[in-house]
Amino acid sequence: MPRRLGLLLLMILLATFPLSAEEEGSGFAPADESQISVEAPQNSSYSSTDGSWPITGTEGSTGLLEGMATSDGFFALSYIPDFSIGKFTFQFDMKIKGSYATEPFGVSLDFSDWKAPAREAGESLDDYGVAVLKHYSRFIRTIQYGQRYESFYLRFGKLLGITLGDGALLNGYFDRSVSVRSSRPGLELMVDGILLGIPNAGFQFITNDVFKPTLTAWRIFSRPLSEYPEYASIADLQMGLSFAHSPTSVDEQEGQLSKRKLVALDISLPVITWNWFNVDFFTDLIAQTPEQGESRPAFAYRYGLWGRTRSFFIFNASVTVPTFGRYYAEYFSSDFESRSMEDLDELVIELGSARLDAMFGLNFVREGVYLRAKMVSDYSFGDYHDYRFLANARIDKRLFNIVSLDLSYEKLYPTTTGERFFEGLQTLNNVVLSASAVVKVKPYSFDLGLSILFDEQAQATYKFDTAVRISIL
Repeated sequence: MPRRLGLLLLMILLATFPLSAEEEGSGFAPADESQISVEAPQNSSYSSTDGSWPITGTEGSTGLLEGMATSDGFFALSYIPDFSIGKFTFQFDMKIKGSYATEPFGVSLDFSDWKAPAREAGESLDDYGVAVLKHYSRFIRTIQYGQRYESFYLRFGKLLGITLGDGALLNGYFDRSVSVRSSRPGLELMVDGILLGIPNAGFQFITNDVFKPTLTAWRIFSRPLSEYPEYASIADLQMGLSFAHSPTSVDEQEGQLSKRKLVALDISLPVITWNWFNVDFFTDLIAQTPEQGESRPAFAYRYGLWGRTRSFFIFNASVTVPTFGRYYAEYFSSDFESRSMEDLDELVIELGSARLDAMFGLNFVREGVYLRAKMVSDYSFGDYHDYRFLANARIDKRLFNIVSLDLSYEKLYPTTTGERFFEGLQTLNNVVLSASAVVKVKPYSFDLGLSILFDEQAQATYKFDTAVRISIL
């Protein structure tokens, strides 16, 4: 008990200590969305209601200005403004570096990052244009228009809290390949077909890097019976087709399974349809192409419930049953770019067994706050085993004194321990805790890293890292 109490206090301290510092301005909140809007026509395939639930103070903008200097005369300034205009939200990362001398005193600025790259001999205009866009994209953390499940939604930046359709191929995905301070030129797009003259249809597209993607996915869907009065009872039946793959290899030297392609056909029927809450029953047929060294594809079917409250709350609960080949559950998980072959083997669902899982996510998209919890269990030979519980909190914009945060909790239930699910949640046996945070306490900002690993006897191994920067604002 003292160990668990100490751990809880440490987590609370990491997340809330900055709140005791002097407040430096009002929190970020969405601006008035009446200035720029896309009115959703009737029969929109996506919800047109606003899915942003404010959690901070009054309307305004925030920013973080930091300075760093070394004894050899190098210095750098970083300014991260964060503001909104109508349905648009922006977050940039502007950097200036240079050098200084004390005797005699002098300052020299280096604007090389702001200059367009030189055009190489024989380089086509299109290739050079892409190189210029990639060069200047480093100054953009996020640009977003609208909210998820509106008639039109677009977000450029690091992918956070992504679920594709009912979650057959991507389910609560976070791009964890870069640090909490860094961004990535990912793209997420949702378009209601009615904007293109195609009613009762829609399209969703995702890539984690528009210039060098390691994950690209899309989904198209339609309601084919909506125009037939004789099928009024099932007029909202939805059919969708999803696809996901890695256009480039993650690590060819280690031979990771990075070329596998995933295809899913889904059929869903609404169970609850309210203005603010929707629940569907779905069935998926999923196929995975074979990899090098494999001769057979893999197939599985999946069924369950999924629903959402606007874009604020999303959940799904499902059963996945493999029917042929070596099937990987949640192949494109948040850590797919860094996992080992041993991690991949743990994703395999053996033939004759089933995978049960449930995911719950809270998304404060405009505020950059994402919360997720997931429960997983395998079922075979009449017994439930290999439970896992995962929880994750992500803050990608400044919230009070927390500039960014990635906090995760994972509880494992090895078969040898005999722990039941709820019983195991009361112990620290086989628990992994990790946190990365950027915290601002005037006039400093702290980069904090914490990792705690508990073994089967709840004995802990700690690792803690920190760095300090001077924060000007």
